[in-house]
Amino acid sequence: MMNEVIIEKLDHYGKGIARIDGMPVFVDGALTGEIVKIEKTVEKKKFCEAKTVDIITKSDSRVEPICPYYNECGGCNIMHMSYPQQLIFKENKVREVLNKFSDFDNVKSIIGTDDLYYRNKITLKVDKKIGYYKSKSYDIVPIDKCFIADDRINSVIEKLHQIDLGNTKEIVIRATHNELMLVFDGNIRADMCLFDGVDTIISNGIILKGKGYIMEKINDFKYVISPTSFFQVNTNGMINLYNQVLKYANLKGDENLLDLYCGTGTIGIYLSKYCHKVFGIEINKEAIKDALLNKEINNLNNIDFEAGDVKDVLAKNNFEPDIIVVDPPRAGLDKKVIEEIIDLNPSKLIYVSCDVVTLARDLNILKEKFNIIECTPVDMFPNTYHVESVVALERK
Repeated sequence: MMNEVIIEKLDHYGKGIARIDGMPVFVDGALTGEIVKIEKTVEKKKFCEAKTVDIITKSDSRVEPICPYYNECGGCNIMHMSYPQQLIFKENKVREVLNKFSDFDNVKSIIGTDDLYYRNKITLKVDKKIGYYKSKSYDIVPIDKCFIADDRINSVIEKLHQIDLGNTKEIVIRATHNELMLVFDGNIRADMCLFDGVDTIISNGIILKGKGYIMEKINDFKYVISPTSFFQVNTNGMINLYNQVLKYANLKGDENLLDLYCGTGTIGIYLSKYCHKVFGIEINKEAIKDALLNKEINNLNNIDFEAGDVKDVLAKNNFEPDIIVVDPPRAGLDKKVIEEIIDLNPSKLIYVSCDVVTLARDLNILKEKFNIIECTPVDMFPNTYHVESVVALERK
C-alpha cells in the first residue's frame, strides 16, 4: 500500500521524517518540504520506515545522483541532495546534537571540500561479481566504477573484471597522489603486467609487487600507508581537518602535546614542528609500527609513540602534556580515559570526533573541568550523512 506524505524535516541520517496518523515515518530518498509517495519497508509499534516511490513536489535542493548504483548501493545516502545543502544539513546536525545533549551552541560554519571524487581507498566485495554491499544487506551490487573515488582507482576496477580472482572475497584499492596499492585477501591468477600502473600488489599477505606499502606526502611530511593502516579516505579533507586542529591548538613552540588514539601518527607528526615534544598512544601495534617508520622517514626527534590501550599507557606514563589531542573511534572516549585526561590537567584539549552523539556525551563530562570554547564541523565524506567535528576546550 502506498501513502502520500509531506516531509517535515530530515533526521540525522539524512532520511525524511513524515507522519501517518501521528506515527513518525522515516523515508529514504526524500528531502524536507517534498510531497512524496512512499512504500513502507519496516513497520514497528512506534515508527515505520519507508522508501520513496514517486516525488510529487520536488525540493529545490534535489539533484540527480551521478551514480547509477545509488538506489541500491549502501555507500552513499544523500547524493540526491545538492552539495551546498549537504553542508547545511551536516552543520545543522552538529549544532542540534551539541545543543540538545551538551547544552553548547558555539558551532562555526562547516568547512567543505572541493573534491567530490575524494575516496583514496575502496573495499570491494567479491562473490562471482565485484562490487559493494547493497544497503542493509550482504548482497553484492556489481559495479564498474565508484563515482566518489579517485579516477586511478576506477582504472584498476576495470582490470579486475579481466582476471581470475580465485578464492578472493575482498579487494582493497588505495591511492596516494603518486602511488597505487592493490590488496587481495585470497590467491589470484593474473599477469602482473595487467597492473603496470599499480605500485604495490599484495595477495594473501604475500607481496607480489612493490614495497608492500605506498607513501603520501602532506605538506612537509611523508606518511607510510600499509595494507592495514588507517588513513583518512579524503586526503584534501584531512588537510582541512588537521589545519583546524592546528588552529585550535595555537601552538607557541614550547608545548608538550599528547596525541591519543594516534593511529599511524598523522596528527602528531603534522603538529610536531610547531611544538616542543609529542607523544602518541595507539592500541593497534601495526599502526604504531607505521608511526615509528613515519618518524624515521621524516627525521623527527621530538616525537615518540607507544602501543597499548590508551588508559593503561596513560596510567603508567609520566609524560606531562600542555595540550592533548584526542581522535577516538566512533564509540568515543572511555570513561577511564576521560578520568586520566582530567588528572593530567592540560591547559587545552582538542577533540576530533567522527560521531557527534558520542562527542556530546563526552563533552557533558569534560565540561566539569574544561570550558568548551568552539566547534567547527569538517566535511570529509560528501554524499554521505557522516561529518567530522573539531572541538576546542580550555582548562577552567
